[in-house]
Amino acid sequence: MTGKREDSDPARRQPDEAADDQEVIDRLPPAPRRSDRDFRGHSTDFRVDILDHGDQVIVVAELPGADESAINIRLLNPQTLRITAKRAGPVAEGYYVQERGGSTLSRLIRLPASVTGEAAKTGYRNGVLEVRLTKVPINHPDPGGKEIPIE
Repeated sequence: MTGKREDSDPARRQPDEAADDQEVIDRLPPAPRRSDRDFRGHSTDFRVDILDHGDQVIVVAELPGADESAINIRLLNPQTLRITAKRAGPVAEGYYVQERGGSTLSRLIRLPASVTGEAAKTGYRNGVLEVRLTKVPINHPDPGGKEIPIE
């Protein structure tokens, strides 16, 4: 025995102490979402890094198992990018458990600055997509809605 009280173990607490803990938990702010930059209510099927780098915004997305021809990148407006990718699952039969089936991944990404789809640079290698977009001046009228091909 160390002389310390063993109150820190929730199983050893009295019922009134457990109720006090619940009150404290109820007063805590909600846990932050994985990315506060995303649109609320939309899925985040894959991870992205967004870099605000000089005159460019760079988006790096993990798309493991996606075929390059099945990736769609679209600039919806100057501050919103949508990336959609389809990946095929294994085609063999006789699985006992199959958790890696084919699926469609999609994500809306809020960008830190207004960008244009003109002169966009893209690359896809080893399941990682990189999209480089050029920032535009604040007063530049660019409605977006541009499809961006993978180079």
